[in-house]
Amino acid sequence: MARKGSKDRGLFEYPKASGIFWIRYWDANGKEHTEKIGPKALARKRYMQHKAEILEGRYFPHSRRRAPVFDDLVEDYRIATARRGTAIMKTDAGYRRALETFGGRRAETITAREIEEWRDRLATSFAPATVAHYLSMMRAIFNRAVRDGKLSASPTRGVEFPEENNARVRYLSEKEDGDLMEALPDWLRRLAVFGMHTGLRLGELLALQWNDVDLVSRSLHVREAKSGQGRRLPLNQTALLILGEPKSGSVFGPDSNAVRMRINRQFRKAAEEACIPNIRFHDLRHTFASRLVMGGIDIYRAQILLGHKTARMTQRYAHLSPDFLREAVETLVRGPG
Repeated sequence: MARKGSKDRGLFEYPKASGIFWIRYWDANGKEHTEKIGPKALARKRYMQHKAEILEGRYFPHSRRRAPVFDDLVEDYRIATARRGTAIMKTDAGYRRALETFGGRRAETITAREIEEWRDRLATSFAPATVAHYLSMMRAIFNRAVRDGKLSASPTRGVEFPEENNARVRYLSEKEDGDLMEALPDWLRRLAVFGMHTGLRLGELLALQWNDVDLVSRSLHVREAKSGQGRRLPLNQTALLILGEPKSGSVFGPDSNAVRMRINRQFRKAAEEACIPNIRFHDLRHTFASRLVMGGIDIYRAQILLGHKTARMTQRYAHLSPDFLREAVETLVRGPG
């Protein structure tokens, strides 16, 4: 970013070292504008031109600027959220899938019905929570465009989000556990066993660094928690054996779309070979939680270990506790104190 007061003020390069320059300026009404230009010299010239137009009262962005295409809105959103770290989706998969359908289209021609049809197609391949995540990203992209005056209305307005069935609990039985581990390749078995003994999500496993692991206190620090809060997690003997001797860098990573796809693909293949239906890598986390509760661990401690922000998400495992409801009704037999 250019230094304040320099001749390149208002210019920035994105992506870095790409040679593609953007300009950022504010009109007479205080509204922020960003434009993708290209070469630095042209960006500097366009920036000075707009500044002069604004000072002289000749700047009319809506009549002079071409109608934005969807790709422009996506790029605006990506740049803004990258600076602030507020992107709804942390990988490029969401942008890529949206551009595959709407790329090259004038943004104002995209309709709510088309958004709904895209939602329904996603629902054939993804869980409701994932589809809702994609829709949240689209809503944020279009809302930003409306806020910046690039669109008069968002086509996502009124589009219904899928009902998220977060109550799904699929966990491995002891036999399924053994059959699956036998079918997994060695590199993935190590990751799966560690996940099943820590309850970490796949993203948390791949983000784990060796400097997050404390072998002395037998614990690790989860920095990138879904709840937005880090947490410290104790390690049992099995998890410690998986880790082995301390090293440096990433423990299981790197974290990338390609790595995640490879893990999920190999996991599904192993599950099919072991004849285990309806199982995903994320269900290793459900297995961790279910075994805690079935082993007599109370919901409060399970919540802390899982990193749930509230007890509501952890309550889905409550029915697995052999004594959860039985003890409650037995109080009627024993009577008061």
